[in-house]
Amino acid sequence: MGLIPEEVIHDIRDRADIVAVIGQYVSLRKAGRNHKGLCPFHHEKSPSFNVNPDKRFFYCFGCHKKGDVFTFVMEYEGKSFIEAAESLAARCGVTIPERQVSPAERRQRGERSRMLELNALAAEFFCTALRDPARGAPGRAYLAERGIDQATAEAFRLGYAPDEWHALAEFLEDHRIPAELACKVGLLVRQPRAGGVYDRFRGRLMCPVVLPGGEIAGFSGRILPAPAVDPTPGANDAAISNAGSKTDPAKQAAKYINSPESQVYKKSRLLFGIDRAREAFRRDRRALLVEGNFDVIHLHQAGFDSAVAPLGTALTSEQVGLLRRLVDEVVLLYDGDAAGQAASLKALEVLVEADVKVRIAALPSGQDPDTMIATGHGDQLTTLIERAQPGIEYFVYDVWSRSRHSADSHSEALNQAARLVAHVANPTKRDLITGTLASAMGLDPKLVQRAMGRASAHPRDRAAEVPPTARDHAAAPARPRQPPPREEVELIAILADHPELMEAAEARGVVSLLTDGRLRDMYCAARQGASMLSAAPEDIGPLITEHVLAGTYASVDDPAHCLEEAASRLERRRRRSQLEQLQQQARDARRRGDAARERQLVREILTIRRQVD
Repeated sequence: MGLIPEEVIHDIRDRADIVAVIGQYVSLRKAGRNHKGLCPFHHEKSPSFNVNPDKRFFYCFGCHKKGDVFTFVMEYEGKSFIEAAESLAARCGVTIPERQVSPAERRQRGERSRMLELNALAAEFFCTALRDPARGAPGRAYLAERGIDQATAEAFRLGYAPDEWHALAEFLEDHRIPAELACKVGLLVRQPRAGGVYDRFRGRLMCPVVLPGGEIAGFSGRILPAPAVDPTPGANDAAISNAGSKTDPAKQAAKYINSPESQVYKKSRLLFGIDRAREAFRRDRRALLVEGNFDVIHLHQAGFDSAVAPLGTALTSEQVGLLRRLVDEVVLLYDGDAAGQAASLKALEVLVEADVKVRIAALPSGQDPDTMIATGHGDQLTTLIERAQPGIEYFVYDVWSRSRHSADSHSEALNQAARLVAHVANPTKRDLITGTLASAMGLDPKLVQRAMGRASAHPRDRAAEVPPTARDHAAAPARPRQPPPREEVELIAILADHPELMEAAEARGVVSLLTDGRLRDMYCAARQGASMLSAAPEDIGPLITEHVLAGTYASVDDPAHCLEEAASRLERRRRRSQLEQLQQQARDARRRGDAARERQLVREILTIRRQVD
């Protein structure tokens, strides 16, 4: 504490409104002279976390955490005392006297603080680049095309990463920022063979991921559409120069790339737009959960200011825990296509398991929140949100109505419903839902109860999907698990032999291409700095021994090229799988006589075919 005068510390403590500070992270309700909420330091269903504004003190009767406003910021945000004091001082208008900082004291400043300061500096660079008349033209053109006005762009601190290999690197070098720190936070990437560094984000519209306290944890970069091609010989030279070559990895990467995992950027714990949604959370007690960054941005611009989104991944229990502390209800507002329906089901399972009240707003087929706003259907969207149906009931009716009129399809629909309801912890609530299911499906309640019972006994057991006649032979030996796909094993083998390529793999979005959960676990272990083999399960089979342990790729001339080829193969496989699913759905739509649905699916099929070909 000696680094900040004691009287300044007392001034910060006196001025900082502990209820307002903690209220950024916990939904607090007045209870007598105290304020109560769900404890942010342990999982609980009944609020036992108390904040006393008179004593400027918090205490949890469940886990016994306690302290003042400094303690809370240090514990919750993982900051040192100095960092917490500086953050609170800036919030409540207290000036900490400037003084000369020695090299030893500078080293004592937490790495987390330096990472956040670096992200703030990078955000300024991206914002300045977006405003630059020449450099930022592609970013401004894209925002105009999407209908994002300047006020909204500034509110979300949107920026542009120039389509240059070293623009940010040179800027950071001019500001004497160590390249090592910039690589750690994911702004720069090392060149394994040539040495040096280059910019991770190039030619992308930059969306800062902002923490509730206003600090920037990382970035989500949206690739911009390629410019139109003029068939005249030589006419595209300038456009190609500006857009990057065909071999530019950034141009072949996923639509979005995010900052890699670091001390400050934990994707599974963050929600895009949560800093902008806090006031709406307090006002409405409700969160609108959408799929993408621009859904959030467009909704906020249109006045739907409680919208947030996961960062390109399925909703996680950590994100649900954050929402649960801030709101009473979550409305799922996912895209109205097959992928959106599948994502809604996954999100619904996580929310139901956390005992969060959830409703689903069903968008018209082929629509998403962004396009509805852009096409002037904001009033219709408001109606859909207000009339959103309870999550489980909506899911049951939707699955049941879409199931084909056969015993097999009805059985699968019932099993899907049973697996979802198995996540409901409250037995009374589960019994009530079971009765609703029986009535909705027109089935004998006993049949539904048996399905619920099987799923509740083994909520995560995939055997619940097996028909009862197959489970009657329980005495038969269990079948061995399927080996992981060879193409995925080869990619893991490349990374096992060349761990320096992990950052390139992160930028490529490799984790989204791994369908085998065991390989994903190995990849995630390596992402955290552990050995891949330490996370390999015993039943993964001989492919691991043959490829990963054998050092197959240890001596290849260009491992980065091998990684790129392996990832491209997996992307093509994923598109082929999507194509097969869409073709089957189109055949089903034709048999049902649903011409509109068939036309929509044919358009999606043609789009994916162009990508595959």
